[in-house]
Order: sequence, then C-alpha cells, then structure tokens
Amino acid sequence: MRTAPIILIIDDETGFRGAIGRYLSRSYTVHEAGTAAEGMRLAATVEPDVVLLDIGLPDGSGLDLLPQLKELRPSPTVIMVTAYEQVRDVVQAMKKGAFDYLVKPVDLEEFEVSVKQALEYASLRNEVERLRQEMQRLHQVKTLVGSSPAFLEAQNLAIRSAQSPDAGVLLQGESGVGKELFARLIHATSPRASYPFVALNCAVFSPEIIESELFGYEKGAFTGARTEGKKGLLEAADGGTLFLDEVIDLPAEVQAKLLRVLEEHEFYPLGSTRKRTVDIRVVAACNRDLWQACEDGLFRKDLFFRLATIQIALPALRDRREDIIPLARFFLEQFNDKYRKRFRDISDEAKEVLLWHHWPGNVRELRNTIERIVLLEDDDLILKRHFDFLKPQRAPESAQKEPERGHFLLWENMPEEGISLEELEQKIIREVYERCGRNKSKTARFLRIPRHVLIYRMKKFGLDSASPSSKVLKGINDEQ
Repeated sequence: MRTAPIILIIDDETGFRGAIGRYLSRSYTVHEAGTAAEGMRLAATVEPDVVLLDIGLPDGSGLDLLPQLKELRPSPTVIMVTAYEQVRDVVQAMKKGAFDYLVKPVDLEEFEVSVKQALEYASLRNEVERLRQEMQRLHQVKTLVGSSPAFLEAQNLAIRSAQSPDAGVLLQGESGVGKELFARLIHATSPRASYPFVALNCAVFSPEIIESELFGYEKGAFTGARTEGKKGLLEAADGGTLFLDEVIDLPAEVQAKLLRVLEEHEFYPLGSTRKRTVDIRVVAACNRDLWQACEDGLFRKDLFFRLATIQIALPALRDRREDIIPLARFFLEQFNDKYRKRFRDISDEAKEVLLWHHWPGNVRELRNTIERIVLLEDDDLILKRHFDFLKPQRAPESAQKEPERGHFLLWENMPEEGISLEELEQKIIREVYERCGRNKSKTARFLRIPRHVLIYRMKKFGLDSASPSSKVLKGINDEQ
C-alpha cells in the first residue's frame, strides 16, 4: 500500500536530478532516471503519480517519450522540463498531454506549486476513473456470465431491445435467474444510460405503500405522511429506467395509474392537485406467466401490452448447466477479493456436486453457496465436503415420469465407417422424441435443453414430420 505519492524524474543532468530529488524526497517517494529507456522501464515498474520529464535526453526526445508514458495504465501526470523555452515545444507538449511546462533553472516555490497541482489533478483523474468503474459495476454490464444458447439469445435480445428508449420490456423467469441484472444491462446499453436506474420490488410492500413509493405524496396526504412530503420513484427515475420487479403484485388501482403514466407521461402525487410529467422507460419482471395472470383476471391486459412490447424469457440455471462452473469461478474470484481469501479453483469432485445439484434458487443460490464457502473455509481448493450443507433435491414429478436413461446408441450399433456428430445428435433427438411419446416439452427436459432450442434443432434435422402420425399429434404436442 502506498504511503506517499511517487514522483519519477527523467533527466540526463545528474546535478539537477540530485537537487530536485533531495528537495522532493521530504514529502514524496522519488525515483530517478538519466535516459528515456531507463525512465520508461522505471515508469512501468513503480507506477509514478507524476513524471518530471526533460525534453533533451541522450537517447531521444522527451516529446517522443511523452505519448508512451500517457499510454501506461495507470498513466502518470507529466510535467515537461527544459533548459530552452521554445513556443513550438510548449505547444507540442501540451497537445501530447503534458500537464505543465517548466524552464531551467526552476524556481523551487513555483516548482513545488506545479507538483502539488499535478498531484491534485492525478488524484481527481483517478477518482473519476474509480467512479466510472463503480458505475460499470452497479450497472452489472460485465457480470453476465454464460455461454448457453438460451442465455446468449436472451442477452442478445436484451441488448437489441435497449436501442429503443421507451419500448416496454418484460423479463420472465424463476426467482434468482438474474432478472435485475438483465434490467441493468438494458439500461446501461440504452440511450438512457446516463440517467437514473431505479428499482422497486412490488412484492415487498403493501398496496398503500407501493402507491406512495411510486407516485410520492404531498405533506399531510395521509396519516403518518412526512410533514415535508416525499418524491416518488417515478420522479426519481425521470429520464432513466424504472425497474418493477414482481410486477404481478401491483394492486389493481396502482395498475390503472401506472397505465396512465405510460400513455400520458403524467401523474398526480398523493394529496396533490399539481400534475407532474415524467419521461421514463419501464422494465418489468415476473417469476410467473404474466399473460396467464391476465387470463385469470389478476392483471390488466392493457397494461400487459404496454409493459411487454418485448418479452424475454430467462432460463433457469438447471437448464444451462454448461454455465454453472464458469459462474462458480466468477463468484469465487469475486469473494476471494471481498474476503481476502486464496481459493485457486474448484476440485473435480466439487464440480460434480455443482453440476448435479438442482439449484432451485438459480444463480442467486449458487452465488450465496460460493460466498458461504469462501467466507467460512480456508482451503486453497473448493472441495466436495464444502457442499455438505446443501439439501439433497428430489427430482420433480415430471422428471420421474420420463423414460429411464438407457443406451440410445450402443457402440456395437455404430457404423464401422464412423458417424458425424450432427448425425449422432439427430439420431439421439429422434429416439428420445419417440420414447417421450412425441412430447416436445418432455423431450427438452430429458435432454436438458430449452424447448425452443429443441424445436430449432428438430426443424434443422427435419424431425418435425418424422412419421405420418406427426400430423395427427402435432396440434396436441405443440400445446405441451
């Protein structure tokens, strides 16, 4: 950990370097170099905050070295120093990113002021970079880990939907699949990215509280209202994105008011006669079938159509098992940093546990599982015994009714001349489809792939009409 700012002096005059170095070493950590090559090597090693760079060096010009120094990460703040003041050199140095320009012999008071200003500038620039990285972290843009076809398809659809500044997006999937992460991805890649992202979990609050949270209220609007009133989340999200998690739990009266906001971009806070206008994009999420809720009379159909211009289905973790190990490693690195642990990897036996667990809590459960292990254990590998706390999962009823796993294609039945992977995949899908009674949903569950991926592959292989009976069964099976 640094205790003092680091300053690097690159100058071929030994006397000047020594004098300035002794003067600065009272307050700073000082390194010296007499050539451009040595200076560049030191800069890459010690990561200086400020570089004092002479223009005339024995192996090159400081003006040529300046751009190389600015390309370093973190890049230092550079003060040019020269024995001859030339306007052309000053202009060129400033264009290439120099912070200041001093002429020898330097006035020590003026020199110290310049160094302090350079350090303040460096500190401000580092803070801006830190805030930029924090914004990226909060938006979670870079934390969407996955390579399964269904996940990548959902991610691609989210990014494409973000190009519209106001089209409603409905995210559907089980609890813990990462709906808020996708909402943040849509916001962060949209034209509204520089405005607020505001989230509300509709399942957490009572109907009265939800209304006041969304629309805000004037002072004295109801018993217990704050005397100064309160701005609602609609106003807080103005210009940006409002994320409504578990939107199915919105009370009927609030649904009607929200519909008006989406249609007219205006509303009245509770207890107010003064109309407010807002420009927001709403991303909604639900862990149930929202359209079925409309059919059951639990949700307004007109609001559904406003919210669900684009619908994105997020797959459960058990349906994207190829992503489990990469996700576990991602969380392992994250919690290694958080808890200052040194887990290197996951053992093969532990990987089997991860792959066989049902993960009813999806990615959230996996994240919490890895956090618990990193926090409580002190090994350098995640081991099988670290998962002893996980409750064994019973296979769902539907899975128990599916055919037993047998040898679909025995080695002795393989053609001697070999078979392509595509042909093998086609044969497996055909046989499983028949054994599952030509039911696509059961076939997809048995093969552990999303249903839409199965349908795509069946069309690709021409298996949708594999037998004459398919025309009779098609209408029934497509409903299943």
